[in-house]
Amino acid sequence: MLVMEEKVLRDLEKFEKCAADRDHDKKKVVVEVQSLLDKAIVESKKKDNENAYLQKEVDQLRKKLETADDEAIARYMRKRRVADLAVQKVKVTNHGGVGSQPAGSLDN
Repeated sequence: MLVMEEKVLRDLEKFEKCAADRDHDKKKVVVEVQSLLDKAIVESKKKDNENAYLQKEVDQLRKKLETADDEAIARYMRKRRVADLAVQKVKVTNHGGVGSQPAGSLDN
């Protein structure tokens, strides 16, 4: 009977050691998982901040684009008016001005 009790005690000690090792391994895994979760949360917050920044940039570019059409049209109209005035000025100065010659004359 004594031998059997010793065997049961040894088995119980082995079981307790095994359970302690498993408990230690579980704690180690929990710490690793928590660390990974913390890193994932930090990365997620970084991505959220980047996305918010990029969205703000996109919104600003959209506003610029909306006003750019009006500004581009206004610039085009100003350039067109200046070009039209320049053409009219050239026509006025070249019409019968100095250096113009009658048709059929030779300049030798």
